[in-house]
Amino acid sequence: MSDRRRRNQQAEQDTEQQADLIDGIAQDAGAEAEKIISEAEKAAEERIRAAEEQARAVVQQAESRAEEQAERIRTQSASSLLMEHRRTHLKLQEQVVQEVLSRVRQQLAGMIGKPAYREVLLAWIVEGAIGLDVEQATVNASAAERKQIDKRLLQDAQGKVAELTGRKVSLTLAEDGPLIPQGVVLKAADGRVEFNNQVATRLLRRQSEIRKMIQDIIWKNE
Repeated sequence: MSDRRRRNQQAEQDTEQQADLIDGIAQDAGAEAEKIISEAEKAAEERIRAAEEQARAVVQQAESRAEEQAERIRTQSASSLLMEHRRTHLKLQEQVVQEVLSRVRQQLAGMIGKPAYREVLLAWIVEGAIGLDVEQATVNASAAERKQIDKRLLQDAQGKVAELTGRKVSLTLAEDGPLIPQGVVLKAADGRVEFNNQVATRLLRRQSEIRKMIQDIIWKNE
């Protein structure tokens, strides 16, 4: 059999196996993302650790399914096959990252209005108030979320900030119109600085860490 024919057959096999891998990842990521949401109701650091565990589990499952393919590729000496192997893993890494982020966004969106979501809002407001580091700030969010941001929630957030930092902060609901994206934005009373804690921004801040973690897991068995 010619080298060209062998390469074509190998490429077809890799494509089929990668399709199976991605289908499996899409199914597994949904269940794993629920772990992130449960941890999201606690402190911000706990939600990050839960996200890392979820991503690690997804990648480990993908690696187990890809073991047969990886073994064949490792036995090949041709540099072209090695490069294809690396491209496959990079593609898998990016697909896992996007799948994880998509599941997190979907699950968080589905929590709006539920009692447990109050704790998520509380954690985000506290984190924003500490990061903003001002004496007075306003809190804004989407229309659905603003319904849950009442005086009691803001008082609880003020108390938590004082407990964690020893600083007093006065928080009030913004008089501006509601935001569109999910999450909260805290703005200093003078309007000069703000802390964006919306879902899209939070995930963007963590994408590099999640991508690096997934990359390390994928390549550690090479």
